[in-house]
Amino acid sequence: MRDVIHGGLSVLAAFIVYTALDQISVSLLVCINVFTVTVILFALIKGETGGAIMGMACGLVIDSFSLGIFGLSGIANTVTGFLAGYISRKLNVLPFGRLFVFIGLMGVLDLGLWMLMASVFFAEGFPWSGGFFLAQPLFTAVLGTFIFLLYRRIKARHEG
Repeated sequence: MRDVIHGGLSVLAAFIVYTALDQISVSLLVCINVFTVTVILFALIKGETGGAIMGMACGLVIDSFSLGIFGLSGIANTVTGFLAGYISRKLNVLPFGRLFVFIGLMGVLDLGLWMLMASVFFAEGFPWSGGFFLAQPLFTAVLGTFIFLLYRRIKARHEG
């Protein structure tokens, strides 16, 4: 039950940050995908099942507010969440450098899956938004690493 509450609050927090970024700058919104960061971090903490469920929830929230095909982000985020949780259980991704690279690669996977499916389903060309999409995995890695290290520090204080 606690995981459901934490997951719901995480999706709500991601939506609030997404809305705030939308008010600040559209370019910033394209560069920072807070929903992908939420999915990857939840997968690191809760594992592959939690990551897949969070990916589905975040993806459907994204699809609800976009004008694209419903389910496109849901599929990409679900796959990303599952793989992030699965790989993080098999490999030690907790050291800073590995964590940064891992979150960046998961960001590349999410963006790549979304771009692949969007190019298959959209008849016209892909909307590149001036190339800002290419910076998204880097911003995902920076933001995700910072938030996860902050989470670990807060968790260590409460436990010890």
